[in-house]
Amino acid sequence: MSIRITRTDEVASVLLVAFAAGVYLVSESFPSGVAGTPGPALFPRFIVGTIAGLAALQFVNAALVEETGERFVTRDDLVRFAVPAAFLVGYAGLLPVTGFLLTTVGFLAVVMFYSGVRDPKVGPALAIGISIVLQNVFVGFLHVPLPEGPLGLGDLVTLF
Repeated sequence: MSIRITRTDEVASVLLVAFAAGVYLVSESFPSGVAGTPGPALFPRFIVGTIAGLAALQFVNAALVEETGERFVTRDDLVRFAVPAAFLVGYAGLLPVTGFLLTTVGFLAVVMFYSGVRDPKVGPALAIGISIVLQNVFVGFLHVPLPEGPLGLGDLVTLF
């Protein structure tokens, strides 16, 4: 069984612009910068502004081209989308409960295993290493507070 979708470029462009608008609206609640410096909303707004601009270009290009994009979405395609999306939702839900470091290690290990990393030395080592680097970049370098969780592991691995 498959679903036929036409005008895919136009649909994708509209969805991307709607997503960008939603992120921009959410960033309205971010605090402003101190003494005229850019605040935390600058980076997400830059990213979604770029996404919206490129989506608009894609829409114009798709409208000018005479071919209409047509795709068939199969059950396997839906599963290939839904499983990583479920991982992200689970990650976001567990983040405030278990803390950044522990949740990120688990998330990366599960995603790497799902993606085909089966070596029991490589997957967990990468998950731990990447999580420690991210913890240090965000907390130590950028001074972004991250959820600690009940074990307080973040303080143990933050180097600066």
